[in-house]
Amino acid sequence: MYKSDTTTTAKSAHRQVKSSTTLNRRYVKRPMRSTDVAVTIKKSPKVSHFASPMMASTTTKTAEPIAQAEPHPLQMTANEQMRMRISTNNMNATSGLVSGMTAKQMKDQAIQKALANASQATKSETKTKAHHKMSKMHFGWGRVLLALSCAAVAVVAIVYFVNLNMPDISLRVAAMNTGIEASYPSYVPRDFALTDISSEDGKVTLNFRNSAENKRFTLTEERSSWDSNALLNNYIRTDFAENYATIREQGLTIYIDNSNAAWVNGGVVYKIHAENDVLTKKQIKSIATSL
Repeated sequence: MYKSDTTTTAKSAHRQVKSSTTLNRRYVKRPMRSTDVAVTIKKSPKVSHFASPMMASTTTKTAEPIAQAEPHPLQMTANEQMRMRISTNNMNATSGLVSGMTAKQMKDQAIQKALANASQATKSETKTKAHHKMSKMHFGWGRVLLALSCAAVAVVAIVYFVNLNMPDISLRVAAMNTGIEASYPSYVPRDFALTDISSEDGKVTLNFRNSAENKRFTLTEERSSWDSNALLNNYIRTDFAENYATIREQGLTIYIDNSNAAWVNGGVVYKIHAENDVLTKKQIKSIATSL
């Protein structure tokens, strides 16, 4: 019984309707907005550089006049030149009308003048091209002449070189045929020149001639095993006279009889044959030492 009463009391307590505790706007005043609040700021007596509202409202500013812009000097010069050009064109047009020329005549005259200038320019260009062409032709001929000159100089140099070395070349050929070490003298008496070279077994003969005085001498080179004493006993004493001279120069013993001479050097006997008074002893000594 007691339990039943307790349960009934709890249920009835939950089901009981209570009054709301929410604020009712009907009885609560709405809050005020910031715009509805008047804010009063008290001016400080220390601030004195701000104008009062009355002075600000009553003070009026006077508008200053705007100065007129001055044109630039370059613009003034350009305007002046344009005015002068327009004036000149007007004067030319007026003079053309005064002289009786119509606009078509002035146009034709301008066209003719332009054609004349173009024709003159074409002639000048043609003349310039012709000048360049002639210059090229002259340059081409100059190159040809230069090439021919160089070729002629080369031929002359080759001929001179061949003539200068011809005795050595001929002597080498003759030496190959005879099998001896023949040589050409580096000294030849003045006005004498080699005329020919003859060779036979073991001997080479060089013939020299002076065309102006018609003088001749021969130089014979012969392979031999003689020395200077053998040459003296076997050749000098039998072929030379008793008054032969003996000259020793640079290790050589040279036997001289008037314009004839003989000596030995390196297994080769050298002999000079000439008429009387064709060669001097000094020339013979120079020939011998130059071989």
